[in-house]
Amino acid sequence: MACKTTSDSLVPEIDLAQPIINMLDQLPFPFVIRNSETRIIYANLADAECLGVAGPKDIIGKFECEIDSKLFEYEETLAGFNQQYQQVFSTKASLSNLEIHPHAIDYPYISIKMPFFDAQKECVGIFGYNKRLEVYTLNDYVKGHMPGSLLLNKPDDFFTERQCEIMFYRLQGFKVKEVAARLNLTANTVSNYMQMLYDKVGANNLDEFREFCERRNYHRYLPKRFLTSEAITFGHSIN
Repeated sequence: MACKTTSDSLVPEIDLAQPIINMLDQLPFPFVIRNSETRIIYANLADAECLGVAGPKDIIGKFECEIDSKLFEYEETLAGFNQQYQQVFSTKASLSNLEIHPHAIDYPYISIKMPFFDAQKECVGIFGYNKRLEVYTLNDYVKGHMPGSLLLNKPDDFFTERQCEIMFYRLQGFKVKEVAARLNLTANTVSNYMQMLYDKVGANNLDEFREFCERRNYHRYLPKRFLTSEAITFGHSIN
């Protein structure tokens, strides 16, 4: 993926008053503002520390692919972030993600991205912030095989939240009995749920169902209850 370094169109300016900058500089959590190109026009010290760079001067004025940070070394990661930005621009709505990047950051964090509107209510950029995830039942899962971004907003209403809970485990490779134990269900109930889901999407097996979910981004959706329930744990599938 080529690094974007310029724009052929006029990019609206985002003017930040100095008192606002002074306030943002004091925030204890990473905070960043991007313009409509997704070029970073503001970042605080906490964001620089999160990225492992010396200070905001190494971030401001750059695209992510121009920043010397482990988080931006992988094209797949950059493409995923860009997709998130474009979703915020197109929907003009906030987006929440659970970010898991063990090769770059030692802990999972929740990333919130929100549209930045000017006085004419035009979306001219994105402001976002990160907060560390303090849910230790996710630790085993974080060390698993699927680092990256997990959606905290359901892609659409095609599946119910309950169906998503069962799907999540099956899509991560857990066997039916393992899913049943984690969700306090019988194995037959889980099997029946999955067969109903196969019928709903016209799939004959888990591989075909997984392909359907990947096309609609459901393989990255983390059901809400999994962030709060102490009874649900994450980890590797037992072979």
